[in-house]
Amino acid sequence: MTRSQLRRVAIAFALVLGAANVYFYNYAAFLALSHPDSDIRFNLYGDPQIEGDAKIAREPTTGKYDLLVNDYYLKHIYASTIAAFQPKYVVTMGDMFSSQRANKEEYYKRIDRFKWISHQVDTNMAPLSGSHTYLYLAGNHDIGYGGETRAYQVNRYTNNFGPLNHDWMVDLHSAGQSSNGLHQFAIINAMHLDKTRDEQFRNATWQFVQQLATQRAQHPEIPLALFLHIPLNKPAGICTMHPKTNYTDGFIKYQDYLSPATSAYILHCLAPTLVFNGHDHDGCLSAHKIRRAAPHPVVLGDSGNTLQISDDLCRMNFTEIDTYQAEVEAFGEATLSAVAGSDFTSTAGNMVVEVTVRSAMGAYGGVTGVFDISRDNTSAGTHMRALGRGFTLRSEHGYRYQYREVRLGDHLIIRILLVASILGAFVVPAALLF
Repeated sequence: MTRSQLRRVAIAFALVLGAANVYFYNYAAFLALSHPDSDIRFNLYGDPQIEGDAKIAREPTTGKYDLLVNDYYLKHIYASTIAAFQPKYVVTMGDMFSSQRANKEEYYKRIDRFKWISHQVDTNMAPLSGSHTYLYLAGNHDIGYGGETRAYQVNRYTNNFGPLNHDWMVDLHSAGQSSNGLHQFAIINAMHLDKTRDEQFRNATWQFVQQLATQRAQHPEIPLALFLHIPLNKPAGICTMHPKTNYTDGFIKYQDYLSPATSAYILHCLAPTLVFNGHDHDGCLSAHKIRRAAPHPVVLGDSGNTLQISDDLCRMNFTEIDTYQAEVEAFGEATLSAVAGSDFTSTAGNMVVEVTVRSAMGAYGGVTGVFDISRDNTSAGTHMRALGRGFTLRSEHGYRYQYREVRLGDHLIIRILLVASILGAFVVPAALLF
């Protein structure tokens, strides 16, 4: 290769490398340029699962390097997308950490790392200013599944991340102007909806859920968006995960989806417009169609009294749902059906949209889910349009709901870019001076 050819190759390499770095450091800003304005915005981050001492013990040579690179990778995702999209709410969808069994010292080390990663503090642990509200969902790697949760896991979670269950209202119109702009949002502790060894945790969760059901019965006109770590039940083939549940002593040891009975209760009694969750790292877009069915009477013991599942489901507590699980599941099968995002129809009447947010981890492309709500008076009915892993839903009440994935790229590509940049800093000048 001649000197001039070497210089041309070096210049081309520098230009390509420069363009790649410009995109890497500004990817969120570029993607935000085409993003529409909205009245309220959520940035959603799925299952970061930051690792720690166990990884270093397994991989003493490369473990510290991997943790450092992953921390900076996730930090870049949070900081870039928060700066570019300026959300009102920053929501981590559960599984902040990789293990619910971390000891106290390791747990608090990861909390400090997570606060830095999620753009809440600087390198000196000083709080960063901003108008964003940070919210969290409890995942199985935060407090464990129902069969293994211990009080100390719940206590340290709530002390650092807030309550396991809570809801709030947002008025998209001016304060006090009307109730037409109200939207309700709720975070539900999905880890203790199904059979839980320590019943106090399940009692607290179902007390919250039943209070929410009562509110929904009184004000069904207010749209509701739910956030819970574990996805709702659905047939195999719609998402990557399958409806698999394992038990130990009758309590949840592992589950991909919530039980069919719990899912039926949530869909019928809470009647959400949208459901967001994590857990499935591949992400998924699906919808649940709700239809009316014939009454499902259940005879109660020898009394001769009957329970109409169709009428009484929303008044049942979790003990009754467990007792009549088969009947509730049969009612769910008769009244609910799930479809994949690719099968959405243009008319979305009586449909609940469910988004499983793809993981922010590098192996899954470093995804951020951006969810927007806007006032929209252009629609005469309710219409849905799927856009890859995202969607646009226009409601008859005059609102547009939009979700999209903002993806950085696989962590291996980013590592190659990092190595190429380091090499390029030495190789390109040498080639130009040759």
